Amino acid sequence: MRYVEDIANLGMPDAEEAGGKGANMGEMVAAGLPVPPGFVVLRDSYLESMKAGGVADELNAAHRQALLAALDTSRFDAMCATMRDLVLKAGIPDDVRERILVAYRAMGPDCYVAVRSSATGEDGADASFAGMNETYTNVRGEDDLIEAVQNCWGSLFGPRVVSYRASRGFTADPAMAVVVQLMIASERSGVAFTADPTTDATDRVVVEGAFGQGEVVVSGSVEPDTYVVAKDTGEILSRRMGFKSFKIIRGDDGKDKRVDLDESQAEAQVLNDDEVRLIAEIAVRSE
Repeated sequence: MRYVEDIANLGMPDAEEAGGKGANMGEMVAAGLPVPPGFVVLRDSYLESMKAGGVADELNAAHRQALLAALDTSRFDAMCATMRDLVLKAGIPDDVRERILVAYRAMGPDCYVAVRSSATGEDGADASFAGMNETYTNVRGEDDLIEAVQNCWGSLFGPRVVSYRASRGFTADPAMAVVVQLMIASERSGVAFTADPTTDATDRVVVEGAFGQGEVVVSGSVEPDTYVVAKDTGEILSRRMGFKSFKIIRGDDGKDKRVDLDESQAEAQVLNDDEVRLIAEIAVRSE
């Protein structure tokens, strides 16, 4: 079975095994775009681990019950906690664990990585699980990596995820791939949209940025700077400076560290015009 695959070897035909995130990363590598190196712990790793751990049938049965009980808050959270506990109880069999660790060792000695959930078989035109499953940053060392992979799997059964699945009428047994990429200790980060998420206009790129690591933008915990760029000319059509009250960086202990920003720092512009245009150009190439 394919338990692990280098991102560079993946593409959209692998979406069922690598999830949308993992498959699209492979497409971006093939297109020559700047993508941090890494690998994907494929869906079969999750399925084999649940089977080898003897919890697959119990877990799937519990999930079906939880879908029916999604509106019963008195029982629902406890049911989700039980399912996450089953995932952790299953562990990871030796052959799967060794494939993961061999891929990690090939990236360099005890390097920092981001460990990111990649939904399989559920994301699509009618549903998106973006931001619902877990991401772990600044993960270093073999034991911490294995723990982060298991926690990503466990997030398949978070209350928000299961209730969303129930609301969309999804009844299939869920599974997950996990993307492991070299961690960038970013000074500034954010997201770029190749269509305006507010107006649906497709002739512009919207860039959002903040200081430190990107989870402050993705989670909505700070107000990012927002830049709107015309796709055809690269002209910056508008700028709005947000109030970035704090940033997250890698601390001296290697873990995520929150740093509060004073008013002048919080109101400072994240990107200059040349950087905004460069990010917009990369976004258009990606599109």
